[in-house]
Amino acid sequence: MAELPTHILTDAGFTTEQADAIVNALVAGNNLHGDTNADEPINIDDLPPEKKEALDRFNLAVAADA
Repeated sequence: MAELPTHILTDAGFTTEQADAIVNALVAGNNLHGDTNADEPINIDDLPPEKKEALDRFNLAVAADA
């Protein structure tokens, strides 16, 4: 597997820990909409527009590489 482009997330203001948590949640198939908990540390519905856009770009970059 190629290295994931987490720089897209960190460049938008996510911490490295948040970017890793997002990746882990996506890989595990966890729902990142709604309430947060240990398995779902970020509610993407509450993100500011620039972070939502970065998450969309990240998802597109990963999907294009699959």
